[in-house]
Amino acid sequence: MTTARRVLLGLENDNEAWRLPEDVAGALERDFPGLSVERARGDEDLAGRIAEADIFFGWPPGDAVIARGKRLRWIQAPSAGVLPYLTPAFRAAGAVLVNCRGVHAIPISEHVTGVLIALARGLRESLEEQRSEGGMVRTRYWNGAGIPNELHGRTLGVYGYGLIGREVARRAAALGMRITALKRRPETPRRWDDALLDTIGLPREEPPVARVYGPDDFDQFLGECDAVVVAAAQTAETEGKFDARAFARMKPGAWFLNIARGKLVDEAALAGAVRSGRLGGAGLDVFAGGSLPRESELYTLDRVILTPHISGVSRGFWPRALALFRENLRRDASGEPLLNRVDPALGY
Repeated sequence: MTTARRVLLGLENDNEAWRLPEDVAGALERDFPGLSVERARGDEDLAGRIAEADIFFGWPPGDAVIARGKRLRWIQAPSAGVLPYLTPAFRAAGAVLVNCRGVHAIPISEHVTGVLIALARGLRESLEEQRSEGGMVRTRYWNGAGIPNELHGRTLGVYGYGLIGREVARRAAALGMRITALKRRPETPRRWDDALLDTIGLPREEPPVARVYGPDDFDQFLGECDAVVVAAAQTAETEGKFDARAFARMKPGAWFLNIARGKLVDEAALAGAVRSGRLGGAGLDVFAGGSLPRESELYTLDRVILTPHISGVSRGFWPRALALFRENLRRDASGEPLLNRVDPALGY
């Protein structure tokens, strides 16, 4: 008799966008015969249940809780970033970690597209005028820096060409932009797993990328771009990469967007580059300290668009994340490799 696989769901959250829908556990048991699914309703409940689980799908439970999961064979993270999961207890346990890489590619790439258009067309300034006492002034858009730009024909550089970067490139190309990318191993063609693409609803067709750079070509990459989008993982090599030196090597008037991790960017240096006019504007969704301190100069700059780490938030998150988890449950039962397996040494 086959032993039932025991799944523990640790996906409670005070906020609706990140809280697992209520009907999931029952649906999984119905669709996967022999699967036993429990849902932890809080930290204490999670700590009490994890010792019996073979599979855990949840937010980072902390080192002490992971240490109690002696039976865990694999963990599904609902995020792409997995550093909080790579604790000493996890490394000692030897469980497999898989993530939700690619699940956020659609909303984040749409967010990037919106910010690029807003920067090019001066939409932030238009919104401020709309609410001002003087109202809208059409002639402001007819002179000097107020004249709107076009994205068409400009070069977009994607720093970190994973699935998010790939979808950013696809949408930018549709707007007529020329795409370049910088990735860790430019000499190796990226082979996406068709099963992963199909599972989370991403196209198999590749967007047009004019040139792929490697880490040694960083300065050349920056100097060629009219806009740079940071979509790389946070590693020892990327942390602090965008500093005053990097901004000085960007094309004058270029736009800079970060939707990856805040610690890749020196925020004070970025503010200085925008204030001086070296950069034409910036869009930030992530910040070094998690949230941006109110004393930051970035709040005061006209050509900066700030959002509070919401580029990946979407009503499409749970359908895609659960489709990926379901596919991994199927693969686990049939002995196939799990999708999105993380290399703990690399951190992604």
